[in-house]
Amino acid sequence: MPSTPGSYLETEILTAPPQKLQLMMIDAAIRFAQRANEHWKADQEDLACESLVRSQQIVTELINGLNREESPELVGKIASVYVFIFRRLMEASLERNETKLLEAVRVLQEERETWRQVCEKVGTTQTEVESTLVMPPVSMTPPTQTPLSTTLPDAGLDQPAPGGFSIDA
Repeated sequence: MPSTPGSYLETEILTAPPQKLQLMMIDAAIRFAQRANEHWKADQEDLACESLVRSQQIVTELINGLNREESPELVGKIASVYVFIFRRLMEASLERNETKLLEAVRVLQEERETWRQVCEKVGTTQTEVESTLVMPPVSMTPPTQTPLSTTLPDAGLDQPAPGGFSIDA
């Protein structure tokens, strides 16, 4: 049976260590946010909205994947960064505000660089990975499975995220 791009991504996700999954999710959030900006410039409002929602869903997963029992002070700081990003994405969407969208992307890019460095520094064995991370393995739910239905902690935003999400596309 020939390999498809979707099966390659699925294999990569299923075999990646937690820090690599974190990096992949951040990359996807950046990609969808940038794509939203491109859609705005092409006057494709519906596609821009879809891209922004996907970016918001990924950031929601990043928040929900935090292990609040491990290093609560550090995790609180990380959560506040992700909540800032989420709020900027929401504001950008509601106001069609490119400046706020680019602020979210800039912070995501800084976060991406941090996780890229973690990926470089962390050992290759799963035990080494798990012992150095504040975050547990991130669960990736394909859109055809159980939909994501959760709220953002400490953000004052009690709306469930629509449907499941994926990091591909």
